[in-house]
Amino acid sequence: MKKIARSAVAAILCGAMILAFTGCGKKSDASASASKGEVEKIKIFIPTSGTTDDMAMVMEKVNEITREKINVEVEFTTYQFGQWFRQYSLFLSGTEDLDVLANYGGYLNAVSQGAAYDLTDLLPKYGKDIIALEGDSLKGGVVDGIQYAIPIYASYSWTMGILYRADVVRELGLEDMVASVKTLEDWGKVLAVVKEKKPNMTPFVRNNGGTTPNFQYGTWDDLGNYYGVLMNPTKSTNVENLFETKEYRELCDVMHSWYNAGYVSRDIQTQTDGFPVLTKNDAAFSTLGQADFNTSFYQTTTCNREIGVVLLGEPVNRTYNNVTYTVMSNSKHPEAAVKFLNLWFSDREVGNLIAYGIEGVHYKLNENGMGTYVDGQNASNCPYHTGAGISNINRIRWETENPDYEQLLVDFNSKAGKSKALGFAFNTESVTNEITQLDNICSKYQIGLETGALDPAVYLDEFNKALKSAGLETVIAEKQSQVNAFIK
Repeated sequence: MKKIARSAVAAILCGAMILAFTGCGKKSDASASASKGEVEKIKIFIPTSGTTDDMAMVMEKVNEITREKINVEVEFTTYQFGQWFRQYSLFLSGTEDLDVLANYGGYLNAVSQGAAYDLTDLLPKYGKDIIALEGDSLKGGVVDGIQYAIPIYASYSWTMGILYRADVVRELGLEDMVASVKTLEDWGKVLAVVKEKKPNMTPFVRNNGGTTPNFQYGTWDDLGNYYGVLMNPTKSTNVENLFETKEYRELCDVMHSWYNAGYVSRDIQTQTDGFPVLTKNDAAFSTLGQADFNTSFYQTTTCNREIGVVLLGEPVNRTYNNVTYTVMSNSKHPEAAVKFLNLWFSDREVGNLIAYGIEGVHYKLNENGMGTYVDGQNASNCPYHTGAGISNINRIRWETENPDYEQLLVDFNSKAGKSKALGFAFNTESVTNEITQLDNICSKYQIGLETGALDPAVYLDEFNKALKSAGLETVIAEKQSQVNAFIK
């Protein structure tokens, strides 16, 4: 996308009050309320897989902006992801000098341990740009009516999708057959041809290796886990047992028929490599996964093969709180923390600095206005590059990203239907023991059923009986009670 097109996108988003980029001539709401007294200093902990050797240099540039606009200075401390997850419980203990914490995999631990600050009153006062950007998505940080966290603006809308090798489809002349696919069962016709014409390529594999279930991303709203879901989330708040629905049985039946037909490998239950690795090795044709507007582009980049997508069902905005920021309950500067988050979420220069460092030193813009490493640097030796994982869309696109991502994301989120439980966070404290037992039961049956290795005619009822004995109905009743309270 050319620079002039990027400017047009920014202008459209700004005019719609969705993104308050400073480049649009709109100052942050927080800047108007910046104190004229002593500069407040806050500390933020984030994980990254990138490099931050030049963090001090970058932070000085960031603080030149924040001091002027909101009278705040910020200090970032970064951890590699492995170290981050090992120390996360320590971050929540209150023993760290810390104001803002990134949460990966949800923020409910921070809430349950009393580590998250109540932002309900602070956000309308100091976070108006965040509110304009996120709208209903802010519900992804609410528990019992209290705003405890701020989610990044991400793809909240998705559905189950079939990911497949588009180049193989063209090679075999299957374009019309693929275009006619509406259900998972329809896909079997495509797999039959691939099995015949490509004997060295497994027609269907699991998306991830390890122990990830095959139907991790369905057309339902899982409300945080599988134990009670909304099967028709845009119309009903009735919490059901997913594993007893006709939809789940049909999915398992299809997978079992594929297993018997040889469309999947006999060791699919113990598959260790994910779809991207197998695809790069030309060992896999298709899989199931979470799918949205950017899946084809992202998977094509990741797999180094052209990947197409068939969406199974309409995309829905649903429960999502995977990456959020919490202000810590022991913060001495909660107002300053919200002011900074508001500026980070709305000021494009700040967003670029935190993600990529200083232009001309740590990155440059290519002919299309997208970020790339400066001459002589790459991912292994660039002294600063935290990347896109910690930030919102308020930044330039990197050269490996979809150049139209900003506009597509906003359009997709705004047009998709919304789950009636959008933003719901399930408090599991009262059913922790039951969930542990249910996890054990699922580890025995779920992957086998969802990969077709276990015959649902034999094992699905047995699976459900075991789940009920382990307390599934108790968990569903508790979740229904919480959903009802959330809706009210």
